[in-house]
Amino acid sequence: MRRRIAVLLTLLALCLTLAACGGQEPAGSTTVGVTAAELARAVVEGAGDLTDLPALEGEALDDHLSDLCGLENWEEGAVYAAGGMDAREITVVRLSDPSAAQDAAELLEDYRLGRQGDFFGYAPEEADRLDRALVLRRDSYAALLVCDDPEGAQECFDACLEDRLPPTEEEEESAAPTFEPEPEVTQTPPPETELPEPTPTLIPEPTPSAPPEETERPILNPDLDVSGFVPFTDPDDANMALYDSSAVQAAWETGEEDGLSDKDAAILEKCREVLGALITEDMTDFEKELAVHDWIVEHGSYDQTVHSNPGHSGRTGYRDPYGILVGGYGNCLGYSTTFQLLMDLSGVECITVVGAVFDSREDHAWNMVKLDGEWYCVDVTWDDPTMGNGNTNSVVRHRYFNVTSQRLRESDHQWDYLYVPEATATRYFWNGSGPKPE
Repeated sequence: MRRRIAVLLTLLALCLTLAACGGQEPAGSTTVGVTAAELARAVVEGAGDLTDLPALEGEALDDHLSDLCGLENWEEGAVYAAGGMDAREITVVRLSDPSAAQDAAELLEDYRLGRQGDFFGYAPEEADRLDRALVLRRDSYAALLVCDDPEGAQECFDACLEDRLPPTEEEEESAAPTFEPEPEVTQTPPPETELPEPTPTLIPEPTPSAPPEETERPILNPDLDVSGFVPFTDPDDANMALYDSSAVQAAWETGEEDGLSDKDAAILEKCREVLGALITEDMTDFEKELAVHDWIVEHGSYDQTVHSNPGHSGRTGYRDPYGILVGGYGNCLGYSTTFQLLMDLSGVECITVVGAVFDSREDHAWNMVKLDGEWYCVDVTWDDPTMGNGNTNSVVRHRYFNVTSQRLRESDHQWDYLYVPEATATRYFWNGSGPKPE
């Protein structure tokens, strides 16, 4: 406690010094004229886990506040952000009046919720950080505090802004709080405009063949009671079109590679290498599936660059088998389409399901395999979670390997329930421990 008070005293002295030479407070305000940059710096210097965060400047700062946070017409702004798969961030903006600041706080809450969805399932530690993050509105200021100790960061923020120290533990027991917490902000996230795919940086991106137009989708589960399921609504915030691998499959079967694009030729070459090392003629379909699943988890990693820009765009091939097979990276589509292709080439019946997670806020994709006439669900991406802070997890997990549809629903997956096979079998479920199914 003594160290904490000493830190806050230092911050208060810093803020008073900065305020003495700061700008004039807008009419009607009760604050001391601290700038957004001074507030953000006070929080960063007062929190032990934030001192390594870089401050965004110039165009990067404007892009973050406008494109990522959706803010407009701020008078001052300051952002310290790690970027990539590290969710830590301190954002402070000063608006023209308290009403505009409340609007900004609501947009920051939308941004926080969207970021939590970005990391949901992929980086559990970062998603938890965002779940505990605080959005504040104080007078004409709005702030987002994403760190290990958001309550401590809030105390630093308020101590600097309100020209006071937070109460000691003894004072807290005998006195009521000196300020009322802001009401919780609830707002439906605004629809995002899908941005075009980035220009490939490694090889030319071929134009996939247009899928045939669907006239009427058959209902596969007419008797399935979906009344208790989380409703599926397509988030439509990312390009979830499946890669056309028909040319690769044809070349695999015929041995004729003439006419393949450079990208498909590289995919085919890697498929031959991987399956040649993994698959033998005496293997069962379950054994083939397990070998492919484990290879993808062991050799692939989630493309962290998709969380670094508003378009969720990554490196070349991050959405298709090229990224995982050749580059070792991909998003959920990269994982699932790679698994799909390797299953197709191994002769195991498989489909790719495009759905959502996080209460239908985020697009997601996974697979289903058919073993001995029964369907099973496989989410290879979530079996290879990223640990956050730019670190990858090399442990092969089987938490979502050959599970039922009900297990996926319980783990916050949503999809068109009536139009996708319902997986109920458990014979080939295996969580990585005990004897393997035979």
